[in-house]
Amino acid sequence: MKNLFNLDNPVFQVLARVADLAVLNMVCIICCLPVVTMGPALVALNKTVYDLTLDRCGGILRTYFRAFRSNLRQGMAVGLLGLLAIAALVCDFILLRLYYTGNAYTLLVCLIYLLGFLTAAVLSYLLPLIGRYENKLFQHFQNALILSIRYLPKTIAMVFLHLLPLLLAIFLPNTLVYTLPFWLFIGLGFIAQADAYTLKPVFEMLERPKEEPREEESEE
Repeated sequence: MKNLFNLDNPVFQVLARVADLAVLNMVCIICCLPVVTMGPALVALNKTVYDLTLDRCGGILRTYFRAFRSNLRQGMAVGLLGLLAIAALVCDFILLRLYYTGNAYTLLVCLIYLLGFLTAAVLSYLLPLIGRYENKLFQHFQNALILSIRYLPKTIAMVFLHLLPLLLAIFLPNTLVYTLPFWLFIGLGFIAQADAYTLKPVFEMLERPKEEPREEESEE
């Protein structure tokens, strides 16, 4: 029974992590309300949860707002560009429904789905990259595109998880209603935690020091 109330007990650690994610989820939602700050809010969420995963977070709120401030400009640019891309895809889909039929409609809808997947894939890597590395925004975009292609299975898993609430709303609305408290109180934190576990080996590989080529000693 002593170990049951030990703070190092795995149960307490899991509960503490859930509480941290719930707090970060609510803070992120509040910071997203002005809409223009959605980008830096999500960047800060990814940064804080990743630091939690590495056990080097010196306080979740302090880490969150520090990341929010330091990535405000790039985060706002990415957030607005992402919203613009999503709005363009939705408008294109509506226009296709109104003016196209048959094979042309099917082909163009598949193209929109592909562009939508590519947008979600790039954003899945772009937000964590901005929070973790100092770089120009164009370089972040380029790196996110390369990583999304190179690690395609991870990309598909992350995009599916990010779009899961939308997919539930379209195909299983009753399930979304039942799970709505989860998505409201911890959904963003849960997704960020899943992304952190998924991207941890990717970042470790990127940050691994390159081995210097061994000089072969030539025998005379």
